[in-house]
Amino acid sequence: MSRWSRQHPSLTRPSGFSLVELIIIIIILGILSAVALPRFFRPADFEARFVVDDLKLALQYGQKRAVNGGCQTEFRLTTTGFSLWSDSVCNGATPVYSNAINHPSDGGAFSVTFPTGVTLKTPVPPLTLRFTTFGTITNSADALIAAPLTLQIQQADVVRNIIVHGSTGVIE
Repeated sequence: MSRWSRQHPSLTRPSGFSLVELIIIIIILGILSAVALPRFFRPADFEARFVVDDLKLALQYGQKRAVNGGCQTEFRLTTTGFSLWSDSVCNGATPVYSNAINHPSDGGAFSVTFPTGVTLKTPVPPLTLRFTTFGTITNSADALIAAPLTLQIQQADVVRNIIVHGSTGVIE
């Protein structure tokens, strides 16, 4: 051994991990990814979020359609899902909500069924909201919704809220 290597022994020894250590780390990471990661990325955890997004889209679309189209629209919420309907008379007299509104993305009826495990917590369904041509929101008796209405969507222990302001038509 040279005199220099005796003075600096760390420079002559190999450093790093051995092959066995690397294999053990890879095995541990594989076990963790197989066990822990699925808990973080379960599709069921996102279903309540998707329902809330779809509900907000339906409410906003129904309102905009009523304002732009000049015909009132109706939003129907049940224990199993929701749908959008249009006034088929559209003459300012007593509205008749018999025309299903088509979804803008696929052209099919704007009707959504809740996934398994996703429920409407409050208000107790059925709920009917009507959008006037002025953008305001009324109930099924055509009375303006004065106080903010909170829709709560629940899945397991996660609750998400949608707040509807009837007098202004704001949906948040």
